[in-house]
Amino acid sequence: MRWTTLVTGILLLIVIGLVRRRPDLAVVSVVAWAGGFEAVYGVLDTVYWHPADTVKWVAEAWQAAALAGWVALAYAMGVRPSPAWVAVTVIAFAVWLSTIPGLTNGFISNAPQAGQTGPLLVVPEIENVVAKTSWAIAYAVGACRTQSPPFWRRRHVAALIETV
Repeated sequence: MRWTTLVTGILLLIVIGLVRRRPDLAVVSVVAWAGGFEAVYGVLDTVYWHPADTVKWVAEAWQAAALAGWVALAYAMGVRPSPAWVAVTVIAFAVWLSTIPGLTNGFISNAPQAGQTGPLLVVPEIENVVAKTSWAIAYAVGACRTQSPPFWRRRHVAALIETV
């Protein structure tokens, strides 16, 4: 995990958990953001770098299926990512996919775990962080706009409605 991902996740937990006083919404939003980003990144990485690798496609399908539950749970809890920030994210991904630093292909992610042995490439790292952070902001805005009560208050609210 990149330190920027960790810091962004912690900031989302603080903003949504403490400011909105919704730790449930904070945890679900953070995992939906990170999981959704990783699923999209994995599919794009496979399309871009490994289009014929069946094993990679199966792995990405399993990962996307596992992470989709968190995105669905966030949606069920009322989190609707900000359309404007989703648009920024799409543009950031498009730039990242099309950038050609030097004479290499675009969509580089500085992944030593995937065999990268050269120095850190600054432009692709910035593109990664911009895409991931704009996606995080989309979820943060969506979570902050959520009006649904926390699950521990829903039964109480339902009981009040029945008595009225």
